[in-house]
Amino acid sequence: MEKHAFHVWRYGAPLLVLAAGAAALWPFRHQLTAEAIAAFSPRQTVLAASFLVGLYALKSLSVCFPMSALTAAGGLLFPFPLALAVNLCGTGVAQTIPFFLGRREQEGLEALAERIPRVAGVCRAQAENPWLSVFLLRLAGASPGDVVSLYLGASGTPYGTYLSAGLLGGLPRIACATVLGGALWQPGSGRFWLSLAAGGALTALSGVIWLLWRRRRRA
Repeated sequence: MEKHAFHVWRYGAPLLVLAAGAAALWPFRHQLTAEAIAAFSPRQTVLAASFLVGLYALKSLSVCFPMSALTAAGGLLFPFPLALAVNLCGTGVAQTIPFFLGRREQEGLEALAERIPRVAGVCRAQAENPWLSVFLLRLAGASPGDVVSLYLGASGTPYGTYLSAGLLGGLPRIACATVLGGALWQPGSGRFWLSLAAGGALTALSGVIWLLWRRRRRA
């Protein structure tokens, strides 16, 4: 019984960390806007960049913290080239922390795949081409991204493959949110609808690429 409880804690701890982070930040969810983050940020460039990357790290431990708010805040705080670099750095941090938390669950995912054929099928499909799988998940904007990172860590995806594919796949969305800045949080504006259209197009593109790749594999 004690051994079973130990395994439950060992494999469930990463999810409990995310749940605790979400619970802690949930009361402040309406204040987590790009404008509020930019207003609260230090004025000095290096400190502002460090502050924003630190928030990305905090976001990686909470499902309810919107990544788009941080990316848009970067666009408000810095000129575009620097904003894009800071947002890419922050995204790398936000993708890395839950990925390594997921590594703790690798044995648990393997055991689950042995018992549930559907889970095994998902793992096999992802393992056929890990780089493309991660790239398309990030290009599609798969949500919640922190849970996706946990799964990819647990699935045994090599970290270099995971990070390079994740950043490249997320680059179009990051660049778009960086350029649009606070417009993402102004429903009804032209730039708001443009951002939604761009996001939808990227999701559709990822689906098309996945279907074409699967068709080629079957052929």
